[in-house]
Amino acid sequence: MDWKRGSQVGLLVTWGIALVGYFGPWVGRRAAALAWNAYDLFDLLRLLPEIETGALSVNLQTLRLPLVGLAVLLPVFLADAPTLWRTGGALVGAGLALATLPPYPEIVSAWHTPGWRIPFWWGIGAMLAAGVAIWAAPRLGRYRPWLLLAWLTVTGLPAAATFARLLPALSTLHATALNPGWGFWVCMSGLGCIALFLWAQALTAPPKRLDEGLSTKDY
Repeated sequence: MDWKRGSQVGLLVTWGIALVGYFGPWVGRRAAALAWNAYDLFDLLRLLPEIETGALSVNLQTLRLPLVGLAVLLPVFLADAPTLWRTGGALVGAGLALATLPPYPEIVSAWHTPGWRIPFWWGIGAMLAAGVAIWAAPRLGRYRPWLLLAWLTVTGLPAAATFARLLPALSTLHATALNPGWGFWVCMSGLGCIALFLWAQALTAPPKRLDEGLSTKDY
C-alpha cells in the first residue's frame, strides 16, 4: 500500500474514531445520568444556573461544531473514491449535519430565533457543503489538506475550549470533581490524528508545475 492510499485509509479510520468519541461520554461517572456526550451537553447545559443567570458566558453552540466538521470532512476524504462511494459519503455527511438541527417544534422558527439561529444555519450549511463536496473536493488539488486543516481547527478547538470552561460549573453543581470522560479524549485524539495525516499530506504534496491547468489533480 503506497503512502497516498495509506493516508486516506488513516483519515477514514481516525474520522470514525472521532465520531465514536463525539457520541461517547464527555462527562463520565459511574452514575448513568452523568454519562453525557457532547451532543447531549448542548441541550442539558442550557439549564446550568451559571448559564441561566449569565454568570458564565460561553457559547454552548460550539459543542455541536465537531459533528458539523466531521459531516463535511467525510465526503472530502472520499474525493478520490469512485462516484458511488463519494455519493454515499455525502449522504452520511448530510445525515450527520441534519442531526445538528434543532428539534421540532423549535426548528420551525429556528432560522431567525436567537439561541437556535446559529446552529440551524451551521447544520444547513454543512448539509449543502457535504453535497457540493462530491463535485468540489476532487478539484481542490494540493490545497485540499491545508483547507481541511483550517476547517478542522475552527470546528474542533472551540468545542474543547468551551468544554474546559464548563467543567468547573458542572463540578460545583454536583458537589464533586468531574473530569472529562473517555468520549472527549477519544474524539480529540481522533481529530488530532486527522490533523497529523492532513499535515503530512500537505508537506508531501508535489509542487504545482507551471504547465498544469487549474483542473489538474496534483496528488
